[in-house]
Amino acid sequence: MKKFAILSLGCSKNLVDSEVFAFITESAGYALTEELKEAEVIIVNTCGFILDAKEESISTILDAADFKTSGKCKKLIVTGCLVKRYFEDIKNSFPEIDEVIQLKDFSTFKKVFEISAKEDRKLLTLPHYAYLRISDGCNNHCSYCAIPAIRGQLISEPIKDLVANAKALVASGVREIILTAQDTAQYGVDIYGERKLPELLQKLNSIKNLEWIRILYLHPAHISSELIDMIAKLPKVCKYFEIPIQHINNDILGSMNRKVTKERISEILTEIRLKIPNAVMRTTLITGYPGETEENFIELKDFVEEMKFERLGAFEYSREEDTPAYYLEPQISEEIAEQRKDELMQIQQDISEEFLAGLVGKKIEVIIDRKSEEEGILFEGRSYFDSPEIDGVVFITEGKGKIGDIVEVEIIDAWEYDLIGKIV
Repeated sequence: MKKFAILSLGCSKNLVDSEVFAFITESAGYALTEELKEAEVIIVNTCGFILDAKEESISTILDAADFKTSGKCKKLIVTGCLVKRYFEDIKNSFPEIDEVIQLKDFSTFKKVFEISAKEDRKLLTLPHYAYLRISDGCNNHCSYCAIPAIRGQLISEPIKDLVANAKALVASGVREIILTAQDTAQYGVDIYGERKLPELLQKLNSIKNLEWIRILYLHPAHISSELIDMIAKLPKVCKYFEIPIQHINNDILGSMNRKVTKERISEILTEIRLKIPNAVMRTTLITGYPGETEENFIELKDFVEEMKFERLGAFEYSREEDTPAYYLEPQISEEIAEQRKDELMQIQQDISEEFLAGLVGKKIEVIIDRKSEEEGILFEGRSYFDSPEIDGVVFITEGKGKIGDIVEVEIIDAWEYDLIGKIV
């Protein structure tokens, strides 16, 4: 059988698109392979969000093109967010590419294979978890972000369709569903006139055999007490709050057009801690945003030390053309932005180490992702506060279980970001 490979770059939203492309290609009679040298068709679904992502996308395209001479590849197809931003440039600059497909242009993609397959998904995750994209696009227009120009305005999926999709995923063996969007907290405002994430969670929670519901990308400007209360009371919803605050200084937040203040962010985080004592919070921060002073950065460091986010990622500001922040002055040097990022991550390492050390001797639920290749380790899994490919790992040294099981694990040791335990 003819084979194809797909390289999906960037975020989980992009992965959902890749799963549609994979389903269509498989419907055309191709079998998926992870061996690029064996693939007659290679699809690269690019990311174009920030400079590092763009560079990775270009490097991946060039690496894939090598297999047209060193492998069996006869057709190289490139799509995704980088294509959306630089369609003509990519078309004219890479003669190795056979087809350049616009973002989410599944109709044109199907014409390449001369088929009229329906647009379903072939899961590219492990079989026991899947992403459910509840909306696409974004209305926030943060000053540093190119997403609205790439993905467009917010478009939510109807609740009934999402519930039907979730039931189908669970029927196929999925135990954990991960809700993803550019801003999950804003779900539904475009089609229902109000935020509907609490209602959606309630309906998903009632699905038989679904074990975990995880929520990503909760913009702090749109988190309500109603949403916090709903997460608190629904047993299947992981008490895991991914809230990208990006900064905490009010001047910087205003310039970023984040539509939220330091005071409001503090109120939200405090409310979550009070109502859900076992809640784990993850955030992302940007260092080196235009105009960020040393005093602004110290304020951010102090907040991180005070709030003690259990999970945190810091990123250097990326100057993106066609965004308002591109034209702001003064721009901060890459060296200072990197230095500040490293300082934050050092602080976070100590916070994470302290948090995980406090779990030693306790029992937590863990979903088993895979058998381990590490000596002395049986399985690798994740707790309710570990999102796939983003957070930590729970290494399991003994006990009975199989991939996809959710098991009780006693924690016997902790590292900076990972845990070690045994099934009890």
